[in-house]
Amino acid sequence: MRKIGIIGLGNVGALLANLLVAQQAADELVLIDSDADLALGLQNDLLDGMQSLSVQPNIKIQDYAALKDADAIVLAIGKAELLKEQRFAELTFVGETMRQIAPQIKQSGFDGILLNLANPNEVTTAYLQYLTALPKNKVIGMGTVLDTARLQRAIADQVQVASSAVAGWVYGQHDGEAVPIWSTFTVNGQPLEKPVLGHKIDPHESEIQAKLNGWYAIKGQGQDVSGMALWAMRILRAILTDERVSLPVALYQPQYQSYLSFAAQVGRQGVGNYTLLPLRPLEEDQLKVAAQNIQDQLNVLLELPTDE
Repeated sequence: MRKIGIIGLGNVGALLANLLVAQQAADELVLIDSDADLALGLQNDLLDGMQSLSVQPNIKIQDYAALKDADAIVLAIGKAELLKEQRFAELTFVGETMRQIAPQIKQSGFDGILLNLANPNEVTTAYLQYLTALPKNKVIGMGTVLDTARLQRAIADQVQVASSAVAGWVYGQHDGEAVPIWSTFTVNGQPLEKPVLGHKIDPHESEIQAKLNGWYAIKGQGQDVSGMALWAMRILRAILTDERVSLPVALYQPQYQSYLSFAAQVGRQGVGNYTLLPLRPLEEDQLKVAAQNIQDQLNVLLELPTDE
């Protein structure tokens, strides 16, 4: 039985619940939010709509105990309006919210995969692992999958090919020290140095356009709702089917002794084998900077005053 929990039913969490129902990707959903009316409203809305579907999942709300046998829990918490201040403005809010949620996850006996969508993603994923004490391979974040998708699309648009023709990864820190691993990028299997359909690829121009595309989403909607929800679906599919596909998720990277976005196989056990490819010296240095930034942010969360 495919069982998914979603904690946080704002724009992203609600859209993810709708996608899971519409795509008939779950047999049971557990929906939890600090606003009980919101959870009840979403439950009833989904129940009314899914009568049109052949597969109708069981939907429970506000029940942490029901998370015990879930395959995965998705944390979709945050306060998007804080992003108008600066890109890491949600740090303290998310950290304090996680401190309220984590003990209830632990008490439920949950031992599946925790997928964190909150921002700043890498550091709050590290903090979530610390609070829940789940094995590091079972606590992962969205990481730079969205940054990777944006850069792939920008390259594809530049040379007028389909996005599916572009491969390559962005590592490091989502919305921070994001590091394109240029040696991994290809178009139709060819390195970026080679012209495509008569077009010469300018990596710098593509990187700027990718960041601009992300800014358009934030400026217009307040947050990148669809991108987050759809990529969360992709990661959940990898977990539920034990796909073991390589994705640049936020994970604990022993080489940097930190959580970091890095490509690894994702499946039913969470993080599997790391995808280890040669990195250029500059990329190594940039990843060290990202890891240090994440560790500095984690120290801020670890020093938050307790209620005791």
